[in-house]
Amino acid sequence: MKSPLLHKLGLLPRQVPRAKRRLAAKPGAYARTPPVFVNSFPKSGTHLLLQILEALPNTTHYGSFIATTPTLSFRERSLRSHRRLVERIAPGELIPGHLYYRPEHHALLASKRCVHYFIYRDPRDVVVSEAFYLTYMNRWHRLHRYFKSLPSDRERITFSILGSSYRKVPYDYPDIAERFRWYRGWLEQPDVCSLTFEELAPERRRATTHRLIRFYLDRVGSSEACNGLVDRALAAVDSSASKTFRKGTVGGWVDEFTPEHREQMRRVAGRMLVELGYESSLEW
Repeated sequence: MKSPLLHKLGLLPRQVPRAKRRLAAKPGAYARTPPVFVNSFPKSGTHLLLQILEALPNTTHYGSFIATTPTLSFRERSLRSHRRLVERIAPGELIPGHLYYRPEHHALLASKRCVHYFIYRDPRDVVVSEAFYLTYMNRWHRLHRYFKSLPSDRERITFSILGSSYRKVPYDYPDIAERFRWYRGWLEQPDVCSLTFEELAPERRRATTHRLIRFYLDRVGSSEACNGLVDRALAAVDSSASKTFRKGTVGGWVDEFTPEHREQMRRVAGRMLVELGYESSLEW
């Protein structure tokens, strides 16, 4: 993965038309062609959802990303910083992010008339994906050297489950359940279209994509038929285009978890798995 600095430099040419579109926006532009915010719990299929939503009419992805805790600092942004980022969003912009739920964040996105999607995933698959990603793929992340320093993938998965209670780090990195709680409030917002990564499995993808596109069309008051947009969205899916993609499987945690991982997960996130519908009890 290229350095964040080189990545940002590569995006600069795309920021020019973004700025022009924002500055040229007339009254009502954000209502007619609202931005689309593609929010996610990290390692839950951000890129896959973004590829699908790029089929939405009159939308453009300029390469920007809004994260509450950016990779380079891994420190929570201030509300003022969030406000600056949201104010720069252009009409019709498709913008991904990892944005914690805060009422203030919700209000900022609403002020730009954003059509908001939020995707999450079985936390057991998240911890496996995160452990491998932060060890082997993203060497620029603040936690990379801490994951890399551990002697085995087994311990790295434990670190992803238990967070700083297992391996002390000078950053806010609690257990997986607490990290999900930072985002969970989005699930309770009626103006946010929530979905799971599992709903985008190949056998369910068409029906889910239809729901996603219908949500957008209803928000903009369009009577346009979904089918053509669904076909276009599904044709655009290409996992090889993602620099953060590893396997993207559903239930892959089963092959990676040891009995100790299962017990750790039940202890810190067992009730959350039941509440989210991934298990019916603590016995799994």
